[in-house]
Amino acid sequence: MNKKLVSTILLFLVGIGFLWWSLSMLVSPNKDGETVVYALMILGCSIYAFVSLLLLPRKKQS
Repeated sequence: MNKKLVSTILLFLVGIGFLWWSLSMLVSPNKDGETVVYALMILGCSIYAFVSLLLLPRKKQS
């Protein structure tokens, strides 16, 4: 496989994983202030991964 494709897929999987992890922490019934702050930080990392995906250079269509 192409290295660019593999890195794009891995970045997408990291974004999905962080999104799932942070949302599961935010909806858990036994959470305190520290857990909420940590979950929001992980959610920020997930958003950063998705924005990075959008900013990747694209192939020119001809």
